[in-house]
Amino acid sequence: MYTAELIKGKTYSVMGHVFLLNQVKEIEKKVFQYLDGNEFFNCTEVKAPVDDSKTDDQPKEKPSEEEPKKEEEPQQGQKIYTESELKGMNKTEQEAIVIDLGGDPSQLKDKSERIAFILERQEQQEKAGE
Repeated sequence: MYTAELIKGKTYSVMGHVFLLNQVKEIEKKVFQYLDGNEFFNCTEVKAPVDDSKTDDQPKEKPSEEEPKKEEEPQQGQKIYTESELKGMNKTEQEAIVIDLGGDPSQLKDKSERIAFILERQEQQEKAGE
């Protein structure tokens, strides 16, 4: 598994990924290879813990106990934006959020439509997560 974090600039879009400043995202190997060495990114290869594979005495149930924790992490890391925060953002920042929420910025005509889309999609995700 690979991760990349934008450390300079506000947004960066590459190979279907939109990065926001200081946001760590999981990426594929080819994206890692492309971004590794770019001064705007901090790229890392996250290796699986070696200790689990060395110890055969551990019951097989432990890895399954860890799986729900992994599923919860992305939900906690997702920022909920307020209308006033969104109004203070520029078009590029708003479009990056629209893409992260599964939308198509080209379908939204102006700032008010982008903001409405983001707020509505966040509300839908909150209801689905409960």
